[in-house]
Amino acid sequence: MNGGGNRLPGVVFRFFRPRIMLWIVAVLLEELGQALALRLTDINVPEIVDYRTTVTLSCSYDLGEHQLNSVKWYKGNQEFYRFAPMLSPQVKTFPVEGVVLVNSGYLSPDGGETFCNQYLCQIRLTNLERRSAGEYRCEISGDAPKFALANGSRNMTVEALPQHNPIISGLASTYYPGEVIEANCTSDMASLNSRLYFFVNEKAVPIEYLQPLQETTADMDNFLLKYRTLEMHLPVDRLFPKGVDRTVLHIKCIAAIDSLGLAGGRESTTVVVVQNHRWSWIIGSLNSSSAAPSQWDFRWLNWIGFGFLLLPKLLGLFQHSSDQLHATF
Repeated sequence: MNGGGNRLPGVVFRFFRPRIMLWIVAVLLEELGQALALRLTDINVPEIVDYRTTVTLSCSYDLGEHQLNSVKWYKGNQEFYRFAPMLSPQVKTFPVEGVVLVNSGYLSPDGGETFCNQYLCQIRLTNLERRSAGEYRCEISGDAPKFALANGSRNMTVEALPQHNPIISGLASTYYPGEVIEANCTSDMASLNSRLYFFVNEKAVPIEYLQPLQETTADMDNFLLKYRTLEMHLPVDRLFPKGVDRTVLHIKCIAAIDSLGLAGGRESTTVVVVQNHRWSWIIGSLNSSSAAPSQWDFRWLNWIGFGFLLLPKLLGLFQHSSDQLHATF
């Protein structure tokens, strides 16, 4: 009985060993086939572009054991660019609606913007319009006899994107307790919807201090462009705690495209000063001392005495003032 039990593991190993070896060989052959296969390693097509820009489309590939027969670019199912290094001419282009190529000849990477080689094919498109939007596909093929194929595609949307930062208007340079900070933020014209946000010292202004968005539209180059305006009414007392005599507020507006988010938005910032009336009186008194020399006489002696009396109070004011107060909404 014991002898039979000892022989069992050896019998099991001899039974499974051929299967294990076949599995290892199959894995190695699969990895070898992948190393030798022609494959597309990357394709780059921007998701959203402005129609006034020139855009770059590119794809890279690993030929494996193959020689490159051709690289073809399609918009939808229509071919518009072909690079065939074994033919003359090496580059051919085909008219496709909405597609205008830059430097459509074969150029080296150092000699031009549109080029293809054994590893990469890069093209540039210009004069974009609505019809330039769609699916773009890069297809590579190997040489005879297999003529192996690999391809990849991406969608591109063409819009009128903002070209300038939003404009903040309506602000005064100085505010006092009891007043209201009123400001407008207006986005640049774009075909996509913009969301507007107000920030004070990097904190978002609550919605109760904002008015509904106003929108204006206009037609240009077959795009319906629109700009939006957001109005803010923010009481100074919400930003000016007791015991603080002077502070600086950084008022920022961000205009963000819905599909791009805040990270792709444009912004503008304006600085205003908030101070109480006591601080204003002191500054005004000091400024009034800059009279003509003929009016000074011996007034400077009085100011020296006044300064000794005022110095403790000034030190207290500076101690309570803040050049960068965080908004407390």
